[in-house]
Order: sequence, then C-alpha cells, then structure tokens
Amino acid sequence: MFRIKRPNEDNKAEEAKKKRNRDQFLVVLIGLVGYGFILIAIVIGTFFAVKNTFIKKDNEVEAAVEKAMSESAPPSEEAPQEEVAGEPASEEPPEVKEPEVAKADEHPVDVDRYMTAEGMLDYSQSLFKPGRHNAALKWNDTVFSRLENVKDPSVSPVNSYRMQRKTVMLTDGHEQEFRIYSDPETSKIEKITTIEHCDDEYNIIDMYYDNGNINYAAEHKANIDVPVDISSGEITSRYYFNNDTMVKYSYCEDNKATVFSMAALGDYSEGTVQQYEFLESDMVNKAYISYNAAKTLPEDQIIKGYILDEYEQPVADVQIKMYNSEDMSEVARTTTDGDGYYDLKIPVNDEREFVLSAAKESFDEVRIYGITARTGSGTYFVPTPRMTYTADGAEFNEQIVVRDSLDNNAPIADASIRLRAGLNHMDGDVVASSVLDATGAAMFTLQAGNYTAEVSKGGYENSFFNVIVTAGRTATVGFAVKDLSEDQVQIVLAWDTAPLDLDAKLIGNGKTKLLKPHQDSLGSLMTETISLSEDNDNIYRYYVTDYSDWSGGDANSANMTGSGARIYVYTYNGLEALYNVPGGHLGIIWEPFMLHNKTVIPVNRYYNIIESNSGLAVK
Repeated sequence: MFRIKRPNEDNKAEEAKKKRNRDQFLVVLIGLVGYGFILIAIVIGTFFAVKNTFIKKDNEVEAAVEKAMSESAPPSEEAPQEEVAGEPASEEPPEVKEPEVAKADEHPVDVDRYMTAEGMLDYSQSLFKPGRHNAALKWNDTVFSRLENVKDPSVSPVNSYRMQRKTVMLTDGHEQEFRIYSDPETSKIEKITTIEHCDDEYNIIDMYYDNGNINYAAEHKANIDVPVDISSGEITSRYYFNNDTMVKYSYCEDNKATVFSMAALGDYSEGTVQQYEFLESDMVNKAYISYNAAKTLPEDQIIKGYILDEYEQPVADVQIKMYNSEDMSEVARTTTDGDGYYDLKIPVNDEREFVLSAAKESFDEVRIYGITARTGSGTYFVPTPRMTYTADGAEFNEQIVVRDSLDNNAPIADASIRLRAGLNHMDGDVVASSVLDATGAAMFTLQAGNYTAEVSKGGYENSFFNVIVTAGRTATVGFAVKDLSEDQVQIVLAWDTAPLDLDAKLIGNGKTKLLKPHQDSLGSLMTETISLSEDNDNIYRYYVTDYSDWSGGDANSANMTGSGARIYVYTYNGLEALYNVPGGHLGIIWEPFMLHNKTVIPVNRYYNIIESNSGLAVK
C-alpha cells in the first residue's frame, strides 16, 4: 500500500534540506575564517618577532658605534674567538685577487693644507678619503706583530727603533704630542703615537704604517700617561685597514669586544653603516695628516725654568741665554716674566750639551751646565738657581754631608770633595775643596750663590750634586753611588723635606715590569734608589709619586714641587743625567724621564690626578 504525499510535506522537506545546507556552509565558512585569522595572526606575530629581533640587533650595533664615536663605552657582546685576548687577530690573505697595494708615501700633501698660518695642526680638513669598499678585502698583519711582541714587550723590535718626539697645538686649542718610531735601517716611519691633551685626560692613538700606508690603529684614553698592555682590554678601539679601507672595527669593554665588519655592512641599518663609514673616514684622514705632520714638524726641546733671588723671591726681566757648550755660540734667548718664569725652544742635537746663562743688572750672573736636547726629548726643567745681589757679597758657613745612596746611615768618610761655581758644573775650575771627616761631613765658608759638588772615593763613582748657599740654606746633604759594572744603571731619587714620603717607580713597556727601590723612604730616610741592568732592551718610564698627599687625597699639593727633589742617573760611565723637580707646579705625580735605547730622555710631565689603577700608588 502506497502512501500519497501531500503538497505541504514536500515543501517542508525542501526547506529542511536548504536549511541544512546553509548550516553546513556557515560552519565551513566560520572554520575557514577562523583558520584564516589564526594563520594571519601567526604570520603577523612571526613578522613582528623577527622585525623586533633585527631592530634590537641594529639598535645594539648603532648604540655601540655611536658611543665609540662619542668616546663612551657601548653595550658589548662576547668577543669573537679571534679577539679573546683583545689583541689584533691576524687573518690569512684571501684567495681572491686584491687591488694592488699602494706604494710608499703615496699620501703626501702640501704643509699649508694641514697647518694653519698660526702654526696649528688642523685635522678638520678632509684631505684623505677611504679606499673603495670590497668585501673580499681582509686585514693582513704586516706591521703590528713585526714591531710588537705581545708575549714579552721587553724584547719588542720597536724598542730599538729611533724615536722622535714633536709637539704641536691643534686648532681646537689642545696640545698634541707625537712619538714617531722609525726603522733604524731604512728610516721609514712605521709607528706614530699621538697623545692629545684633552683637558682632564689624554686621548692616545697608536698608528702602524706599512710602506707609508695605514695598516692598523689602536686607541685608548688615560688620565695618567703610563704604559699599557697593548693586547688587553685597556685598548678600547681597534681599526684594521687594507688599501685605506677599514675592513674591521672593534670596541672593547671589560675584556669583551663588539666587532663590526665591512663585509657585513649589508646586514646593518643605514645609520650603523653611516657611523661605520664616519669612523673609517675620520681615522684615514687623521692617519695621513699625522704621517705628513710627523715628517714636517720641527723636533725641538722645550726648556722651562724659574729664577729666584737669594731670598726666594721671583726675579723678573732676567736675560736668559742658551749657548752651545762647545763654542759658546748663542742658540736662543728670552726673559723671565713677573713670576720669574721663562721658556724657550732649542733644536734637538744628540751630540751637544748646552749652557744656560741668567743675567740681570745688580745680580751676579748664574750659569747652569749639562743641559741636553737628545732625539725624543720632551720638556727639560732647568734647576732653579738663586741669583745673588752683587753689592751684597755675604758669606755663610755651609756644611755638606755625604751618605751612601743605598744606605743613608753609612757616611762617606775620607772622601775628596770639590766645589765649582754654577749648577750641574762637572768640570772646570774648582773654587773650594776639602776632605770629608769620619761622619761624612765638611764645612766651607762660601759666598752666597750656586755651586756643584763632586765627591771622589775608591769604590764609588765620582758623584755630583748641587749646593745652593743663601742665608736660609746653610746645610746640604749629598749622596754617593758605589762603582757600577758595565751593564748596570742606578737611579737615585733624593729630596730635602721630611716627613714627605716620595715613591719612585720604573715601569717597563707593556706594563710587564715594575721596578721599585731597594728600600722605601720612611722617617728620616730621604733617598730611593732603583737598580737595573743596562743590557735589557726594554723601554722604561720613571715616575715619582707624592705618596703622602696621594693617600691624603690632596691631588693639588705643592709639597713635591717644593721638596727640592732631584734625580741622578748613574751608569758605568758616571753621572748620565740630573733632573730637578719643576718649580711652581701643583700635583702628586712627576714623570721626569724615560730610558729608550739605553739613553736617558727627558719627559717632565706633572699630574694632579689620583688614579688607583695606574699602578703608581703601589708601595
């Protein structure tokens, strides 16, 4: 039996079918839309995550370069394997063919392009441009490791190079010193160190040249110019060049390095690339202007000093003349100012000594002998004489006592003592003589003035020291040095004022050696003596620290400048050099000289800085 459908039942079935189809479509549509949103969210999330990662990385790189440019430390990353110790990392030459290496002295420029009419050095002129960027270029260590020995700086070949020191004013008002190192066989300049005096600190850059072309540069800052470990994090910026292109730049902080590579410039932001290129352009320009200036600037020694009368008052308008000691021909002249101060320049000369004359009407002329102007010299501070009034003619009893430089409790008895007129006067007419008694003393009656004492005794070097006789100075203590062998050097620091505690330090190249005196100056002991072997090829720098005021926190003390401190450098040949503490200076550190190529070279820097990590405060 068949069931007959009614019309309304067919309509209901059709509508149910349509409804079911619509529901299925909506479910599918909603699913597709939901899946699309999920997919879009994943894509967007991934995009922003990746973008943020690159932004963060670019920001880190930009910040690092910006801070390097603004002379502050950037955020740093772990150093790559090639720079773990902070020293330059040599790279193997690339297999691809590189552009031809530039020839020697390919960067000359007329002196008036970088020197102003007033004689100032102008780094602001853009005279030299970097080479073309080439991703195949690598840094080749052709100079640094050949000159320096990072494992043992005391035997670095550069220690035997000829060193010149030249000084110039920059257009920004800062003074800059050049130390120029030339190969003794070829005379080629292979290293230039620039030391810019930037108010309270020094900006120091070592630049290395391969046949006149910049190859590598290292930069650091210091409050006190002491030797640094060139393979350590003390060097904050390193620049690596090939064909005038900076192929790599490294900034070090806390023994970590942030490294920027020319080959990876495409991975950096536009700002980072611009900053990298700025550093590249700035260093290339500075390197070649420095190279040109190093060749053309005159090498002079600066002579400074004060003139006082016998009552310790400054004398103005004193005629200062410098003579060549061989023929007494005049080299330079000037006059003292209202403070009794003078300065002048003389050209360096390794073969000659000079004599300074101080003369003024109504005063007796004073002469100061034994002034040197060796290659590499900085500033020579002349001992301060006391000019006596001609009409005065006063005489005083002067007691002279001589002690052993290594044992101040040991008198130099039965020694001959001779006096000559003038300071640092080691030969010529003798004006008075005597023999030291059992206590190492002798008494003289002398007219007020300036004298040099010479002490002779078997077993001792002929020892010299200055004697100034005035109403307020009626006793002098001198020190004698035992005979030295051919390879020995003995440096004696002596001073007059107790209980001032002065400390001597001799620091070798790269901070590898720090030599201290045989005994510390405490109580009545007022000498400190350092001995070393002359056959050592190290470069040494000598410092005197006013430890009393250092530990007391007074960096602007005048105690050391008024202490009468003097330094005697003796070798097998006798007294090689004598330096007196500069007058009129406030400070607690004095760097009187350096030993380079076994030659004593005056430096005479004075510091009013307390810096605990310099190594100078170590007892």
